[in-house]
Amino acid sequence: MREEMFGYGDNRCRVVYEQRLGVPILLLHGYSFTSDVWRDIGLMEELDKRRIPYISVDMPYGRVSKCIKHTRSIEENVAFARKAYKAVFDETPPMVVGASLGGYTALKYAMSNPVAGLLLVAPVNVSEVLDYYRKARARIRILYGGNDDIVDVEELREFASSTGSELVFYDNAGHALYLDQPARFVRDLLEFYEKLVFKPV
Repeated sequence: MREEMFGYGDNRCRVVYEQRLGVPILLLHGYSFTSDVWRDIGLMEELDKRRIPYISVDMPYGRVSKCIKHTRSIEENVAFARKAYKAVFDETPPMVVGASLGGYTALKYAMSNPVAGLLLVAPVNVSEVLDYYRKARARIRILYGGNDDIVDVEELREFASSTGSELVFYDNAGHALYLDQPARFVRDLLEFYEKLVFKPV
């Protein structure tokens, strides 16, 4: 596992990555978190065990991200994620994992960059991109905690039914469901990854 500060434009943010062969995973945390959350729940350890390549970016939108500059601009955040990813994995389409604001960023990222698939945890603002994804051919799995009090489940239901996305519920879990049920989250992520890698569309 490598950790360094990546610079793009007038910003620098921490990235944590492991460069290997295979389909890489791009990890985008939520607003209140950093790349540390993926390590804390044991995800990076599991990816290392399975020799799966990945990059986790401290995103400029994050409240406590290790960045020189913080911005909520979705365009700047997508551009930063793209540049950081490309610096490590070039043009290989990733599986993008995004939580909350990171989920929305993942959806916006995939509108202008090729991806293998999207695993989204309670993504916000999905109605803003619904028209695009109605027509797009994207492999999307959405995870939602039954006790989530931030994202409206009906908005996610409409998005899933309109786009052919899979919507998976976690009972007794909140908005950051990966903190409440980390083992299940890691299993679901790995299972979705295997589907993308071994059963590509």
